[in-house]
Amino acid sequence: MGVGMDSAGSNRIAMDVEQVSAVAGYYRRSSLVLTAVADDLAAHDFGRWARTDADPGPASSLGPSAATYAEMSATLSVRLRTQSRAAAVLADTLRNSAIIMAAGDAHAADEITRATPGSGATTG
Repeated sequence: MGVGMDSAGSNRIAMDVEQVSAVAGYYRRSSLVLTAVADDLAAHDFGRWARTDADPGPASSLGPSAATYAEMSATLSVRLRTQSRAAAVLADTLRNSAIIMAAGDAHAADEITRATPGSGATTG
């Protein structure tokens, strides 16, 4: 995506719609991966090896290391979900921008065709 000045000095916006769509797809996939990793972290008992007893249940005692790993896992899961939401919003914004720009280009081309004498298009 680039913004520049043409030879007449007016502002012009140029967008490679295919490239923007590809970047939007990348962020959409990134969002899905981040959510999957956050789900995985939330579903597993990290630091189990550091427990003070072998009981995997909620009554099991957590040693200092196990508690630290559990807290770190929970924090990472929250942060990954935040990043996933941000990536999804960015993907949607990029996709919508590409759609709007492509539609605007098509509309402008139609208007130019109608306004050009001898184009065969009818006005009105």
